[in-house]
Amino acid sequence: MDFLRNIRYRLEYVAVLLPYRAIRLMPYGTVRIFARFCGAALNAVPSIRRLVRSNIHAAMPELPPVEVRRIARESLFHLMFNLLEFVWLDGNPERIRRCYYLPPEITEQLRGHVARKERIIFVNPHLGSWEASGVMAPFYAGVRMVAIAKPVRNPYLNNLLNHGNREKVAGLEIIFAEGAIRAAIKALRSGRGVGTLIDQNTKVRHGGTFVNFFGLPVASSTAPALLKSYCDTQGIPAVIIYGTSVRHADGRITAHAATLSKPFSEYRDEKEVLQELMEISEKFIRAYPEQYLWFYKRFQNIPPDCPPEVRARFPYYATVTNAHFFSKLDAGK
Repeated sequence: MDFLRNIRYRLEYVAVLLPYRAIRLMPYGTVRIFARFCGAALNAVPSIRRLVRSNIHAAMPELPPVEVRRIARESLFHLMFNLLEFVWLDGNPERIRRCYYLPPEITEQLRGHVARKERIIFVNPHLGSWEASGVMAPFYAGVRMVAIAKPVRNPYLNNLLNHGNREKVAGLEIIFAEGAIRAAIKALRSGRGVGTLIDQNTKVRHGGTFVNFFGLPVASSTAPALLKSYCDTQGIPAVIIYGTSVRHADGRITAHAATLSKPFSEYRDEKEVLQELMEISEKFIRAYPEQYLWFYKRFQNIPPDCPPEVRARFPYYATVTNAHFFSKLDAGK
Protein backbone atom coordinates (compact mmCIF):
# COMPACT_ATOMS: atom_id res chain seq x y z
CA MET A 1 0.00 0.00 0.00
CA ASP A 2 2.86 2.39 0.80
CA PHE A 3 4.35 1.72 -2.63
CA LEU A 4 1.03 2.44 -4.37
CA ARG A 5 0.46 5.54 -2.28
CA ASN A 6 3.91 6.84 -3.20
CA ILE A 7 3.17 6.27 -6.89
CA ARG A 8 -0.08 8.18 -6.53
CA TYR A 9 1.67 11.04 -4.73
CA ARG A 10 4.26 11.28 -7.49
CA LEU A 11 1.58 11.34 -10.20
CA GLU A 12 -0.31 14.06 -8.32
CA TYR A 13 2.91 16.03 -8.00
CA VAL A 14 3.59 15.87 -11.75
CA ALA A 15 -0.06 16.80 -12.50
CA VAL A 16 0.27 19.93 -10.36
CA LEU A 17 3.86 20.81 -11.30
CA LEU A 18 3.16 21.33 -15.01
CA PRO A 19 0.45 24.00 -14.66
CA TYR A 20 2.34 25.41 -11.64
CA ARG A 21 5.39 26.08 -13.80
CA ALA A 22 3.21 27.31 -16.67
CA ILE A 23 1.63 29.97 -14.45
CA ARG A 24 5.07 31.41 -13.69
CA LEU A 25 5.74 31.81 -17.41
CA MET A 26 2.44 33.58 -18.15
CA PRO A 27 2.20 37.34 -18.68
CA TYR A 28 0.59 38.95 -15.64
CA GLY A 29 -2.55 39.91 -17.57
CA THR A 30 -3.02 36.29 -18.63
CA VAL A 31 -2.88 35.20 -14.97
CA ARG A 32 -5.80 37.50 -14.22
CA ILE A 33 -7.82 36.22 -17.18
CA PHE A 34 -7.09 32.62 -16.18
CA ALA A 35 -8.19 33.41 -12.62
CA ARG A 36 -11.48 34.82 -13.93
CA PHE A 37 -12.05 31.60 -15.86
CA CYS A 38 -11.22 29.42 -12.83
CA GLY A 39 -13.47 31.48 -10.57
CA ALA A 40 -16.35 31.15 -13.03
CA ALA A 41 -15.75 27.40 -13.22
CA LEU A 42 -15.97 27.12 -9.43
CA ASN A 43 -19.13 29.21 -9.38
CA ALA A 44 -20.68 26.84 -11.93
CA VAL A 45 -20.41 23.92 -9.49
CA PRO A 46 -23.76 23.72 -7.63
CA SER A 47 -22.32 22.53 -4.31
CA ILE A 48 -19.68 25.29 -4.24
CA ARG A 49 -22.17 27.95 -5.30
CA ARG A 50 -24.57 26.87 -2.58
CA LEU A 51 -21.86 26.87 0.11
CA VAL A 52 -20.55 30.33 -0.77
CA ARG A 53 -23.97 31.95 -1.06
CA SER A 54 -25.20 30.31 2.15
CA ASN A 55 -22.23 31.69 4.08
CA ILE A 56 -22.77 35.21 2.76
CA HIS A 57 -26.48 35.07 3.58
CA ALA A 58 -25.78 33.75 7.09
CA ALA A 59 -23.31 36.57 7.77
CA MET A 60 -25.28 39.37 6.10
CA PRO A 61 -28.95 38.34 5.82
CA GLU A 62 -29.92 41.92 5.01
CA LEU A 63 -28.33 41.72 1.54
CA PRO A 64 -30.64 41.22 -1.46
CA PRO A 65 -30.16 37.97 -3.43
CA VAL A 66 -28.64 39.77 -6.42
CA GLU A 67 -25.91 41.22 -4.19
CA VAL A 68 -25.25 37.85 -2.57
CA ARG A 69 -24.75 36.34 -6.01
CA ARG A 70 -22.39 39.14 -7.04
CA ILE A 71 -20.27 38.83 -3.89
CA ALA A 72 -20.16 35.05 -4.27
CA ARG A 73 -19.00 35.26 -7.88
CA GLU A 74 -16.35 37.89 -7.14
CA SER A 75 -15.16 36.05 -4.02
CA LEU A 76 -14.32 32.96 -6.07
CA PHE A 77 -12.52 35.09 -8.65
CA HIS A 78 -10.43 36.83 -5.98
CA LEU A 79 -9.64 33.51 -4.34
CA MET A 80 -8.23 32.13 -7.58
CA PHE A 81 -6.52 35.38 -8.60
CA ASN A 82 -4.71 35.72 -5.26
CA LEU A 83 -3.55 32.10 -5.31
CA LEU A 84 -2.41 32.17 -8.95
CA GLU A 85 -0.75 35.53 -8.46
CA PHE A 86 1.19 34.18 -5.49
CA VAL A 87 2.45 31.29 -7.61
CA TRP A 88 3.36 33.75 -10.38
CA LEU A 89 5.42 35.87 -7.95
CA ASP A 90 7.78 32.96 -7.20
CA GLY A 91 9.60 35.05 -4.62
CA ASN A 92 10.76 37.42 -7.37
CA PRO A 93 11.53 40.86 -5.79
CA GLU A 94 10.52 42.81 -8.90
CA ARG A 95 7.19 41.00 -9.14
CA ILE A 96 6.54 41.38 -5.40
CA ARG A 97 7.05 45.14 -5.64
CA ARG A 98 4.71 45.28 -8.60
CA CYS A 99 1.87 43.37 -6.88
CA TYR A 100 2.24 43.91 -3.11
CA TYR A 101 2.29 47.30 -1.37
CA LEU A 102 3.14 47.93 2.28
CA PRO A 103 2.31 51.59 3.11
CA PRO A 104 5.22 53.61 4.58
CA GLU A 105 3.51 54.15 7.94
CA ILE A 106 3.07 50.39 8.45
CA THR A 107 6.61 49.71 7.24
CA GLU A 108 8.00 52.12 9.81
CA GLN A 109 5.77 50.67 12.53
CA LEU A 110 7.08 47.17 11.87
CA ARG A 111 10.69 48.31 11.61
CA GLY A 112 10.28 50.03 14.97
CA HIS A 113 9.17 46.77 16.59
CA VAL A 114 12.14 45.00 15.01
CA ALA A 115 14.56 47.68 16.26
CA ARG A 116 13.17 47.34 19.79
CA LYS A 117 13.47 43.54 19.54
CA GLU A 118 9.73 43.15 20.05
CA ARG A 119 8.21 39.94 18.77
CA ILE A 120 5.20 40.54 16.53
CA ILE A 121 2.22 38.21 16.84
CA PHE A 122 0.42 38.77 13.55
CA VAL A 123 -3.31 38.04 13.37
CA ASN A 124 -4.58 37.60 9.83
CA PRO A 125 -8.02 36.66 8.42
CA HIS A 126 -8.80 34.79 5.19
CA LEU A 127 -9.45 38.12 3.53
CA GLY A 128 -7.82 39.31 0.32
CA SER A 129 -4.42 37.65 0.02
CA TRP A 130 -3.35 36.15 3.34
CA GLU A 131 -0.27 34.87 1.51
CA ALA A 132 0.72 38.47 0.81
CA SER A 133 0.56 39.31 4.51
CA GLY A 134 3.20 36.66 5.19
CA VAL A 135 5.44 38.04 2.45
CA MET A 136 5.33 41.80 3.01
CA ALA A 137 6.51 42.00 6.63
CA PRO A 138 9.78 40.11 5.95
CA PHE A 139 10.28 41.57 2.46
CA TYR A 140 9.66 45.26 3.17
CA ALA A 141 10.27 45.61 6.91
CA GLY A 142 12.87 42.93 7.69
CA VAL A 143 10.62 41.05 10.11
CA ARG A 144 11.87 37.52 10.82
CA MET A 145 8.85 35.33 11.39
CA VAL A 146 7.20 31.95 11.14
CA ALA A 147 3.76 31.37 9.64
CA ILE A 148 1.47 28.54 10.66
CA ALA A 149 0.13 26.51 7.73
CA LYS A 150 -1.82 23.31 7.27
CA PRO A 151 0.43 20.69 5.64
CA VAL A 152 -0.53 19.04 2.36
CA ARG A 153 -0.86 15.28 2.79
CA ASN A 154 1.16 14.62 -0.35
CA PRO A 155 4.80 15.18 0.80
CA TYR A 156 5.99 16.19 -2.67
CA LEU A 157 3.26 18.80 -3.04
CA ASN A 158 3.81 19.93 0.53
CA ASN A 159 7.47 20.61 -0.21
CA LEU A 160 6.58 22.41 -3.45
CA LEU A 161 3.82 24.62 -2.09
CA ASN A 162 5.01 25.33 1.44
CA HIS A 163 8.80 25.15 1.42
CA GLY A 164 9.43 25.57 -2.32
CA ASN A 165 7.29 28.70 -2.70
CA ARG A 166 6.35 30.36 0.58
CA GLU A 167 9.85 30.23 2.02
CA LYS A 168 11.47 31.92 -0.98
CA VAL A 169 11.14 35.26 0.82
CA ALA A 170 14.08 35.73 3.21
CA GLY A 171 13.04 35.74 6.87
CA LEU A 172 9.89 33.62 6.46
CA GLU A 173 9.64 30.04 7.69
CA ILE A 174 6.60 27.77 7.51
CA ILE A 175 5.58 25.70 10.51
CA PHE A 176 2.67 23.28 10.51
CA ALA A 177 -0.54 23.18 12.50
CA GLU A 178 0.31 19.99 14.39
CA GLY A 179 2.51 21.10 17.26
CA ALA A 180 2.22 24.72 16.10
CA ILE A 181 2.05 26.28 19.57
CA ARG A 182 5.26 24.58 20.64
CA ALA A 183 6.99 25.69 17.42
CA ALA A 184 5.57 29.21 17.75
CA ILE A 185 6.89 29.53 21.31
CA LYS A 186 10.30 28.36 20.13
CA ALA A 187 10.22 31.03 17.39
CA LEU A 188 9.25 33.77 19.84
CA ARG A 189 12.04 32.76 22.22
CA SER A 190 14.51 32.95 19.33
CA GLY A 191 13.47 36.51 18.47
CA ARG A 192 11.08 35.87 15.59
CA GLY A 193 7.45 36.86 15.08
CA VAL A 194 4.53 34.52 14.49
CA GLY A 195 1.75 34.72 11.89
CA THR A 196 -1.64 33.17 12.75
CA LEU A 197 -4.96 32.91 10.93
CA ILE A 198 -7.83 34.06 13.10
CA ASP A 199 -10.86 32.64 11.32
CA GLN A 200 -10.41 28.87 11.39
CA ASN A 201 -12.74 26.49 13.21
CA THR A 202 -10.92 25.43 16.37
CA LYS A 203 -12.39 22.96 18.83
CA VAL A 204 -12.55 24.12 22.43
CA ARG A 205 -10.43 21.13 23.47
CA HIS A 206 -7.77 22.35 21.01
CA GLY A 207 -7.66 25.86 22.46
CA GLY A 208 -10.70 27.40 20.79
CA THR A 209 -13.56 29.40 22.24
CA PHE A 210 -16.87 30.72 20.91
CA VAL A 211 -16.96 34.41 19.99
CA ASN A 212 -19.40 36.60 18.11
CA PHE A 213 -18.82 36.90 14.35
CA PHE A 214 -21.48 38.61 12.23
CA GLY A 215 -23.93 38.01 15.07
CA LEU A 216 -23.27 34.27 15.16
CA PRO A 217 -21.19 32.30 17.69
CA VAL A 218 -18.16 30.77 15.98
CA ALA A 219 -15.32 28.71 17.41
CA SER A 220 -11.94 30.39 16.94
CA SER A 221 -8.41 29.92 18.24
CA THR A 222 -7.18 31.85 21.26
CA ALA A 223 -3.58 31.27 20.12
CA PRO A 224 -2.69 34.98 19.61
CA ALA A 225 -3.69 35.85 23.18
CA LEU A 226 -2.10 32.71 24.62
CA LEU A 227 1.18 33.49 22.86
CA LYS A 228 1.10 37.07 24.10
CA SER A 229 0.39 35.85 27.66
CA TYR A 230 3.35 33.48 27.42
CA CYS A 231 5.65 36.29 26.29
CA ASP A 232 4.48 38.52 29.15
CA THR A 233 5.10 35.85 31.78
CA GLN A 234 8.55 35.11 30.33
CA GLY A 235 9.57 38.75 30.05
CA ILE A 236 9.69 38.58 26.25
CA PRO A 237 8.66 41.89 24.60
CA ALA A 238 5.79 41.20 22.21
CA VAL A 239 2.90 42.96 20.51
CA ILE A 240 -0.26 41.74 18.75
CA ILE A 241 -0.89 43.30 15.35
CA TYR A 242 -3.97 42.64 13.26
CA GLY A 243 -3.04 42.66 9.58
CA THR A 244 -4.89 42.08 6.36
CA SER A 245 -3.99 42.57 2.70
CA VAL A 246 -6.69 43.42 0.16
CA ARG A 247 -6.70 44.35 -3.50
CA HIS A 248 -7.32 48.05 -4.14
CA ALA A 249 -8.65 49.81 -7.23
CA ASP A 250 -5.14 50.12 -8.68
CA GLY A 251 -4.91 46.32 -8.80
CA ARG A 252 -2.23 45.98 -6.11
CA ILE A 253 -2.59 44.06 -2.87
CA THR A 254 -2.26 46.67 -0.13
CA ALA A 255 -1.62 45.92 3.54
CA HIS A 256 -3.72 47.29 6.41
CA ALA A 257 -2.92 47.05 10.11
CA ALA A 258 -4.69 47.59 13.43
CA THR A 259 -3.80 47.16 17.08
CA LEU A 260 -5.78 46.39 20.22
CA SER A 261 -7.67 49.32 21.73
CA LYS A 262 -6.05 49.02 25.17
CA PRO A 263 -3.03 47.45 26.86
CA PHE A 264 -3.11 43.65 26.84
CA SER A 265 -3.03 43.49 30.66
CA GLU A 266 -6.38 45.29 30.85
CA TYR A 267 -8.31 42.50 29.12
CA ARG A 268 -10.21 40.07 31.35
CA ASP A 269 -9.12 36.95 29.48
CA GLU A 270 -8.06 35.50 26.11
CA LYS A 271 -11.68 35.40 24.92
CA GLU A 272 -12.10 39.17 25.28
CA VAL A 273 -8.93 39.73 23.25
CA LEU A 274 -10.13 37.35 20.56
CA GLN A 275 -13.55 39.01 20.45
CA GLU A 276 -12.00 42.40 19.72
CA LEU A 277 -9.82 40.90 16.99
CA MET A 278 -12.89 39.29 15.43
CA GLU A 279 -14.70 42.64 15.50
CA ILE A 280 -11.79 44.25 13.67
CA SER A 281 -11.91 41.41 11.17
CA GLU A 282 -15.65 41.81 10.62
CA LYS A 283 -15.16 45.52 9.96
CA PHE A 284 -12.64 44.81 7.18
CA ILE A 285 -14.77 42.01 5.71
CA ARG A 286 -17.80 44.28 5.50
CA ALA A 287 -15.63 46.82 3.65
CA TYR A 288 -14.34 44.17 1.21
CA PRO A 289 -16.95 41.36 1.26
CA GLU A 290 -16.11 40.15 -2.25
CA GLN A 291 -12.53 39.40 -1.13
CA TYR A 292 -13.37 37.19 1.85
CA LEU A 293 -13.03 33.40 1.73
CA TRP A 294 -16.71 32.43 1.80
CA PHE A 295 -15.66 29.09 0.28
CA TYR A 296 -15.17 27.58 3.76
CA LYS A 297 -17.55 26.07 6.32
CA ARG A 298 -16.92 28.84 8.81
CA PHE A 299 -20.27 28.53 10.58
CA GLN A 300 -20.31 24.76 11.00
CA ASN A 301 -20.30 24.56 14.82
CA ILE A 302 -23.42 25.52 16.75
CA PRO A 303 -22.95 25.72 20.54
CA PRO A 304 -25.51 23.63 22.48
CA ASP A 305 -26.86 26.67 24.34
CA CYS A 306 -27.46 28.69 21.16
CA PRO A 307 -30.94 30.34 21.21
CA PRO A 308 -33.39 29.01 18.57
CA GLU A 309 -33.66 32.37 16.78
CA VAL A 310 -29.86 32.51 16.36
CA ARG A 311 -29.60 28.83 15.46
CA ALA A 312 -32.04 29.45 12.59
CA ARG A 313 -29.50 31.78 10.95
CA PHE A 314 -26.80 29.12 10.59
CA PRO A 315 -26.17 27.63 7.11
CA TYR A 316 -27.50 24.23 6.02
CA TYR A 317 -24.25 22.40 6.85
CA ALA A 318 -24.01 23.52 10.50
CA THR A 319 -24.47 21.03 13.34
CA VAL A 320 -24.75 21.31 17.10
CA THR A 321 -21.46 20.47 18.80
CA ASN A 322 -21.20 17.42 21.03
CA ALA A 323 -19.17 16.75 24.18
CA HIS A 324 -16.15 15.63 22.14
CA PHE A 325 -15.89 19.16 20.71
CA PHE A 326 -15.23 20.49 24.20
CA SER A 327 -13.29 17.73 25.92
CA LYS A 328 -11.99 14.26 25.22
CA LEU A 329 -12.69 13.44 28.84
CA ASP A 330 -16.32 14.54 28.60
CA ALA A 331 -16.79 12.49 25.45
CA GLY A 332 -15.73 9.35 27.29
CA LYS A 333 -18.14 9.75 30.18
